[in-house]
Amino acid sequence: FCFFPWAEEERSSRDFELLLNPGGFEALAWVDSSFGGVPEGAVEGCPLTDIFVGRSPAGLGKVSKEQQALFVAVDGEELWYKWYQVLVVRSDPADVSIANVTYNESAALASAQPALL
Repeated sequence: FCFFPWAEEERSSRDFELLLNPGGFEALAWVDSSFGGVPEGAVEGCPLTDIFVGRSPAGLGKVSKEQQALFVAVDGEELWYKWYQVLVVRSDPADVSIANVTYNESAALASAQPALL
């Protein structure tokens, strides 16, 4: 089940999607915001609406521009926060490194052709 805040209550649904970032490969970051503010690159929580992914010390929730707050479901209730963080896709250059590369040499084929780069 997915538990979410709605109309001052905590609701649940069997139908939901997860945002995964295995290995931290995508350039995502949590950015401080408040009072309905949403930074550039904010991750939408609901397409075609002004709802974005946010978090507070109590957990994950939804940021509403219209209601100028973050809403989180806690112990059956919908709590709101005026200071929160918003999940954003960073536009700055990512620092990605690849380490411990191994090759399956048994599958290699010898070639007299020059390598094209």
